[in-house]
Amino acid sequence: MGHLERRRVIQLLAAAGTTFWTRRQFPATLFLKAGTPQNPPLPEPLLPLFPLDLVLLPHTNLPLHIFEERYKEMIQDCLQNDWEFGMLAVEGQSVSSIGCTASISEVLERFPDGRMNILVRGRRRFEISALNEEKSYLRGKPEFFDDDATERPVEEEPRQRAIQLYGRLKELAKRDNQSLQEPSPVITDTQLSYRMMAGLPADIAWKQSLLELRSERARLDRVMRYFEQLLEHLERPASPRRIV
Repeated sequence: MGHLERRRVIQLLAAAGTTFWTRRQFPATLFLKAGTPQNPPLPEPLLPLFPLDLVLLPHTNLPLHIFEERYKEMIQDCLQNDWEFGMLAVEGQSVSSIGCTASISEVLERFPDGRMNILVRGRRRFEISALNEEKSYLRGKPEFFDDDATERPVEEEPRQRAIQLYGRLKELAKRDNQSLQEPSPVITDTQLSYRMMAGLPADIAWKQSLLELRSERARLDRVMRYFEQLLEHLERPASPRRIV
């Protein structure tokens, strides 16, 4: 099976888990016309916003190429002030209001025209309650959230099972000369579900639903079912090619 076909299989498997979740979204056109003030200023702190056709999960490293003028300005502001910025997933004609902050780990390369290659890491989950258009890039008022504090910790047995499934996927990746994000997750990791999904391709809507869940138990169950279905397909012996 080629790499493109494997990626499509992963996306199709993940798409099965996207029907339960609803949330507020912003029209994508808002992010295209940022820079024309329309509303009164919002009180600080405001979070710089970066919409992209992917979902950043906590504990995930992500390389980005920054080339648009407004985002060059945004990244420069973040570097100068040691700010995080908010990644929001673009889906069709809308942008999710729930996302994950990114902290800049390293500037990998700078170009004479101001473009940059940077490495960021997913940090905190948030929901945007209002937008501000005073700068060339959009900012928003974030409401940060975490998992439900009343939920009891996940038992060791399912965590161990999840690590075993991840190990099998890692072996398959090595076989195909691919690599998963390092360091590998361990059973004692907080938010193990996010750490196992770091860097793995999946359908945007499925990853977005995972980002929004406030239960590690529910997330881990969903990730394990995803791994089981994926492994069942990838470990299935290839059918012999017929000679005509």
